[in-house]
Amino acid sequence: MKMLAAIFIALTIIFAGLFIGFYAVDNSTIAHKDTQLKKSQDAYSDAKASSALEAAYAHWNNITIENLANVSAGYTDNATLHWIGGPLNGVYSGIANINSTWSKFFKTWSAVWFYAETPPTVMVNGNYSNVTSTNQFILTPFNNETQVQYLNVSYTLDMMYMDNSWHIYNEIWHITGSGYVSYAQEFAEYNEINALSLQHWNQIAIENLSLIMKEYANNATLHWIGGPLNGTYSGIANINSTWNKFFTAWKAVWFYASTSTTNNPEISINGNMATVSANFTQFIVQNATTNAFQYINTTYAITYYNYGFNGHLGENSFKIVNETFHITGSGKLADL
Repeated sequence: MKMLAAIFIALTIIFAGLFIGFYAVDNSTIAHKDTQLKKSQDAYSDAKASSALEAAYAHWNNITIENLANVSAGYTDNATLHWIGGPLNGVYSGIANINSTWSKFFKTWSAVWFYAETPPTVMVNGNYSNVTSTNQFILTPFNNETQVQYLNVSYTLDMMYMDNSWHIYNEIWHITGSGYVSYAQEFAEYNEINALSLQHWNQIAIENLSLIMKEYANNATLHWIGGPLNGTYSGIANINSTWNKFFTAWKAVWFYASTSTTNNPEISINGNMATVSANFTQFIVQNATTNAFQYINTTYAITYYNYGFNGHLGENSFKIVNETFHITGSGKLADL
């Protein structure tokens, strides 16, 4: 009996060892298969992330070559484009509206380049991806190809994987900064705008209506605040009539713009728009009927638009599109 018991125990140990060995081998195989599966899944995920990034770069490249057909093909039918900042600011839903927006953009710029300031961030979740990036676009406008401007854009692309490729269903073009690439060019235009504003006030002082009217765009608006000419005047004819009334009232006009630290005229340039603001401009006028001298204090604002570079004159074609003549005080002067 003892012999049989010993044999039974020995056989039990042997079978248990074989079972454990078999189980251990089986677990190792399963673990190996799990590792291979995870590697395969990671590789698949990396491949989709890589293809999403490629789709983003393809979209930005299509913008820079201004190929509307290729840009349009990258969207889903019900996509939405959020354009934040600049003249195209708005939300555009559907291919037709998105195409119209990009068409306007392409008609503004004769050439476009871009680069990503930092490596884009890509996130993939199944058949959906999100790409975020900070891009800078370098552009030259059709109406002045001597300019080189930049747009800093915070970019978001939400894409859906369909028909074996990524398609944009949501896009955010957020302009965070803009200006000129060349500071020398900006400084030259700053001086040009400064000269134009002083010239405008000088034309008023010498009461030269024909020279003044050449400074306006056809659709310009003059806001006259205070005094008998108070009102808003749109278009060349109405502006011409207003200045004619002003000159008829005064036998002579002089002016100066304060150059103090706090009141010095300020100039800002943004793309093709330039604004001059003078917190204190004084006109000395002599009444055409009584010959009495008076003063008119104003805060003055002029907005210019650059209609293009004139190669014959070698200068930009800035025209006044908006002007505010705001009377802040007036009265009689002692006899001069």
